[in-house]
Amino acid sequence: MADPQWAFIFDFDGTVSPADMGHVIFNAFADPYWREIDEEWIRGEIPTSVRARRQFELVSAGRGELLELIARQSIDPGFAPLVAELRARGIEPRVVSDGFDIYVRPMLAGAGLADLAFDSNRLTFRDGSIKLEFPHERPDLDPRGGWKAEVVHAARRGGRRVAYAGDGMSDLAAARLADLLFARDRLAAQCEVEGIPYHAFSNMRDIHRWVLANL
Repeated sequence: MADPQWAFIFDFDGTVSPADMGHVIFNAFADPYWREIDEEWIRGEIPTSVRARRQFELVSAGRGELLELIARQSIDPGFAPLVAELRARGIEPRVVSDGFDIYVRPMLAGAGLADLAFDSNRLTFRDGSIKLEFPHERPDLDPRGGWKAEVVHAARRGGRRVAYAGDGMSDLAAARLADLLFARDRLAAQCEVEGIPYHAFSNMRDIHRWVLANL
């Protein structure tokens, strides 16, 4: 029997985007206290929604300044060729971000990937204030992006083997379920602790090379 179709799912911040865009925004516009809030989240003490709301309360920038900063950022130059390779093999990749659509959408579009499906939290401006929405977060899941595991579950229920790529604690729940894992940085370190097999990667070209050699 032939192997079931693969699904490739990619984290955004620190994976598709070399930089964590939350860190980029907070380094530019927020009080340094945002880092202490981040450590609480890394330890699993607060969910993403609480972390983000507290951090964005520290941001002293309007919509124009935020969009201008985002416009200067770009994703890994190897991601678009990787997406093209996967699509040529009948695999439609997906991006999952515990960050925000305000930067995921334009950064993908800037690389010619406006049609690529993604799931994320939402950031809008209303009456000059930042409003955040977390449509995927649930209290019964890991507070650090545990909803990403549900995307892996859905793909597996559809009969597909799942390849996942990520770099941080928001990827851990998904990493535990993936059939094939590409990991780096904090996620790789945690995989070592838990004995989760993974392929180390530095950039999207590394994953592209794996696809060319193994699929």
